Amino acid sequence: MSLESRIEQRGRRILGSPLWMGIVITAFLVAPVFFTPQVPLWMGLVSLTSLLPLVLGSTYLADYIYRRVVDSDSTDVSSPDSPVTEEDVQTPIERLRHAYARGEIGEEAFERRLERLLETENIHHRMRTDATSTEKDLITE
Repeated sequence: MSLESRIEQRGRRILGSPLWMGIVITAFLVAPVFFTPQVPLWMGLVSLTSLLPLVLGSTYLADYIYRRVVDSDSTDVSSPDSPVTEEDVQTPIERLRHAYARGEIGEEAFERRLERLLETENIHHRMRTDATSTEKDLITE
């Protein structure tokens, strides 16, 4: 995984976190109080301690509601009653390719896992072929 993709991935994680978003919003709201010369320092501290829990609670609530709405939309698409199409089912190799493309695993891990998957796939194919030929032999007898 390259340095740029690691930074981008961590940046998305921080921006997606309600804790960090609440801290940033609070800092944005309280910073002018600290930089205004006429306002005493204790007022800035009071505003910080009173606004931080309020803003954090609001960001967590907004995040909770957003995730519930997004999750409810995604569950409607793949409800248990709906028929499963071939596009919904991903093979382990496809999942591995997507993980590599997203940068979740490195090239060496990708190669190693791909070889392991191909070996197991060959074993299953041979087992199915043997079972089919055994069934054909039994039918012809």
